[in-house]
Amino acid sequence: MPPTWGADVADDKRNFRLSKSVRPIRYELHFELDLDNWRSRGRERITLTFAAPARDLTLHAVDLVIEHAAIDHGPKMRDTSYDPESQTATLRFDNEIPAGERTLDLEWSGEIREALRGLYRSTRPGERYAATQFEAADTRRAFPSFDEPEFKARFAVELVHPAGLTAIGNMPIERSARLPDGRQVTRFVETPPISPYLVAFTVGPYESTEEARTPSGVPVRVWLPPGLAQQGLYARDAHVRSLSYLEKYTAIPYPYAKVDAIGIPDFEAGAMENPGAITYRTRLLAADRKTASIGTFKGIFSTAAHELTHMWWGDLVTMKWWTDLWLNESFASFVGEKATAALNPDWGFWRDFVAQNAGAFNLDALASTHPVSVEAKNAEEASERFDAITYTKGAAVLRMIEGYLGEDVFREGVRAYLNRYAEANASADDFWRALDQASGQDVTAIANAWIKEPGHPLVQCDAREVDGVTLVTLSQSRYFSDPQAGPTTQRWPVPLVIKYGTAGGGPTRERRILLTAERDVVSLPGARWYYPNSGGRGFYRFRFDDDFSPQRLDQGIGELSAEERLNLIDNLWALTRHGKSRLATFMHRLETLRGEQDRAVISAISDALRWIAGYVVRDATDAAFRRFVDELYRPIFEQLGFATRENDDPDTREKRGRVLVMLGTHGNARDVRAEAARRVRAHLDGVARLDPDVAGATAAVAAAEGDEALYDRYVRRMKEAAASDPQEEARFRHALISFERPELVRRTTEAIFTDLIRPMERGLMAIPLLQQRYARPVAWPIIRDLWDEQVAPAEPLLKHRFVNAVSQLADQELADEAIAFLEAKRTPDMTEVVAQSVERLRVNTAAAQRLADELEDALKVPV
Repeated sequence: MPPTWGADVADDKRNFRLSKSVRPIRYELHFELDLDNWRSRGRERITLTFAAPARDLTLHAVDLVIEHAAIDHGPKMRDTSYDPESQTATLRFDNEIPAGERTLDLEWSGEIREALRGLYRSTRPGERYAATQFEAADTRRAFPSFDEPEFKARFAVELVHPAGLTAIGNMPIERSARLPDGRQVTRFVETPPISPYLVAFTVGPYESTEEARTPSGVPVRVWLPPGLAQQGLYARDAHVRSLSYLEKYTAIPYPYAKVDAIGIPDFEAGAMENPGAITYRTRLLAADRKTASIGTFKGIFSTAAHELTHMWWGDLVTMKWWTDLWLNESFASFVGEKATAALNPDWGFWRDFVAQNAGAFNLDALASTHPVSVEAKNAEEASERFDAITYTKGAAVLRMIEGYLGEDVFREGVRAYLNRYAEANASADDFWRALDQASGQDVTAIANAWIKEPGHPLVQCDAREVDGVTLVTLSQSRYFSDPQAGPTTQRWPVPLVIKYGTAGGGPTRERRILLTAERDVVSLPGARWYYPNSGGRGFYRFRFDDDFSPQRLDQGIGELSAEERLNLIDNLWALTRHGKSRLATFMHRLETLRGEQDRAVISAISDALRWIAGYVVRDATDAAFRRFVDELYRPIFEQLGFATRENDDPDTREKRGRVLVMLGTHGNARDVRAEAARRVRAHLDGVARLDPDVAGATAAVAAAEGDEALYDRYVRRMKEAAASDPQEEARFRHALISFERPELVRRTTEAIFTDLIRPMERGLMAIPLLQQRYARPVAWPIIRDLWDEQVAPAEPLLKHRFVNAVSQLADQELADEAIAFLEAKRTPDMTEVVAQSVERLRVNTAAAQRLADELEDALKVPV
C-alpha cells in the first residue's frame, strides 16, 4: 500500500478555516463586467479589524488574479501566494499592519465562468446574462473575500455593465448613470450584515412584472427574460402572500428592503435565497395562468414560500458553519410548507409533505446515510449535504417536535430564537435552548437523538386482546434497507401517536406515548383496529405482527385520513422492497384500497407499481402485471376522462394525469395510447391545445409507441417553446425519455450531452431514463463512455445527479459494472454520494430479484 501522508496534507488544506483574528466589517465592491468577452475586473475596499499586528493576510480567492493590495494607503503588498487546495490567497506586506480597524484595498481580475457557480454566464439566442451563485463557498470565485458564513459584513456593490441591460442586486438601486464610454454604472444601497454566500447580483435583458406590495409595504417584482414577464404574475402574487404569512408567523418585519424574484436561463439548483434578490430556474417563476398545470402552480408557490422562509432562517439568522446547514434548509422546508398549506387550503398540501418523506426515508435507510446534523469539514462536504436528509428528514423531525410541543409553544420558541440572534450567527443548540425555555421541557435531549444520530427506527407492533383491551407491545430497532444488515444499539425517543377505533363506533381516538426504551406495552381499551402513526407525522417505519393487527386494520381502512393511507402504502412498500414483508401482503393491501379516489394515495400506489414495472417484471409476468394495472386504474379513469371539467377541483385535475400515465404506460391500454397520440398530434398541428393538467402525461403516453417523425416534432416543439413558454418546453423535453424504440433512446441519451439540453437539466433527465427497463441497456453505455469528457468536469451538484442516475441500474446484468464504475470514478467532492449510490445499487438489485420470484404468485391476489 503506498504511503498516505500526501493525502493527509491535502485533506488538511481542504479543511482549512480562516483565522478569527481578522474580521471583515464592510465591503465596498466595484465590478466591471465585460459580457462580450466574459471577463470581470474589480476593486474592493474591505474594512477589517485586526486583533493583533500582522505582516501577512490570508483570505479566500480562487481563479482570480490579485493585481494590487494595500492597507490604509500604507503597507503595500510585496507578493501573493495562492493555494488551490485551500482556495486561499496569502498577501504579504512590506511593513507590519497595526492592530485595530484597518482598510484593505484590492484590485483583481477574473472570468465570468461557464460553470454555473461563482460569477457565471448564461445565454439565450441573442441574449447574454451575468449572474452569481455563491452557496456554498463560491463567493471566492467572484471576488477575494472572507468566504465563511460566520464572517457577516455589510456590502456596498457597484456594477459597470453594458447599457440597455438591467442590473439587479440584493438591495434597491441607489443611483444609475451612463458613463462617457457608453456603459452604465449601477450602484446599490448597502446591505445589512449578511454572510458572503448571500451576496447576489445579475445583469441581463430582464423584463419585470408590475410591482406589487405586501400589506406591510414591501415591494415585490418578478424578473424574467424578454417576453415572459406576464407569465410571472402568479409567482409575484405567491411571493406577496407568502411574505405576509411569514411576517405574522415570525412577528419580525421582513428584514430587507424589497423582493426581486429573478428567473435566470441557466441555473444549477432550483432557487437560491439571496436576500432581496432570490434567483430561480425560469420555469419556477414563469407560468401562464391559462396554460400551466395545477402541479406547476403548486411547485411555484411552494418554492417561493421555501425561499422566503430563508429570509429569516439562513439570512437574518445564519448558521455558524456548514455543519448546521440543515437548520437553514429544514426550517425553510417545514415552515415554507406550513405557509403553502395555510394559504392554499383547497390543495390539502400536508399530504404532499407526507409524500415527500419517501425520499428521505429511502436515503436514511442506508448504512451509508448521514445524520441530519453532521460535521462538514469543508465546502466540498457541505455540497454533498444538499440532499433529502438535510431538507426533508430535518423538516419531518421539526414537524414531529412541533406536534409533540404544540404549535403555539413551538412558534414562541422560534420567535425567541430569531430575535436573539438577528443579524448574527447561531447553532442548532441555540435553537433547542430557545425551545427548552419556551416549553419548559428538555427538547434538546429529544431533538439531538433525532438530529445527531443516523437512521430512524422500525417500531414493531405485536397486539393481542385481553378482556376487551387490545394490548400492543411496541419494540424499536434501527431500520435498514439491507435485510442482511446487523442490529445496532441505537434507540430513539419516539413520539408515537396511535389512532384507533372502538367497537362501539363513534369518533376515533388517539393514544400518545414517548417510546424511549427498547420495548413498552400500551393498552387500547375497546380497540377494534389501530394505526400506529396518526396523521403520518412520525418519522419512523412500523411493522405489524403477521395476523392480528393487519386483519383488524382492514376494518378501519375507511376511517384513515388520506395522509395515513398514503403513509400506510409507502411504509408497507418499503417493508416489501427491503425484505421485511412479502409482495403478496402489499398486493392484498391494494385490494383493500380498491376504489381509492385521493390523488396523493393514488400517487403513492403508482410510485410502487412503477418501480415494480421498471425492475421486477419479467417477460413471463409482463402481461399479467399490465392486466393488474389496467383493472386497478381503469375504473378511476372512466370517471375522469381525458379532459378537465369546469367543476373539477385541484385534486381531480392533478389526479387525472397520474392515472393516464399508469394506464397508458404500464397498463398498455391501447385505447388510451391511441387517444393520447391523436391529442398530441392535434396539439402539435395547432388544432386543439392539450389540457395543461394532462399535457405532460399525454405527451409521455403518446411517445411510448412514437416513431422518429413524432420524436422530431417533439424536439421542434421544445425548441419553439424555449423562448416563449418554459412549461411547454419542459413537457416535451421530459417526454423525450418516454420514447421506447432503441434508436430513439440512443438519440435522447446522446442529446443530453449536446446544446439541445442545458447542463442544469442533464442529470435530471438521466435519472428517469435509467429507471426505464427498455432504456437502460441502450443509455448506460453512452453515459459511461462520455463520463470523463462530460460529467467529470461538471460542478458538484450536476455531477451528483449523474452519480444518482447510475444508481438506478439495479439490474443483475448491469449492477456489478455500475458499482465498479462508480468506485473507480470516486473523487473527494462526491465520496458520500458514491457510497450511498453503491449501497443503493446492491440493495435494490437484490430486491428486484427477490420480488421477481414472488411476483407471479402475488398477482393472483384479486383486484
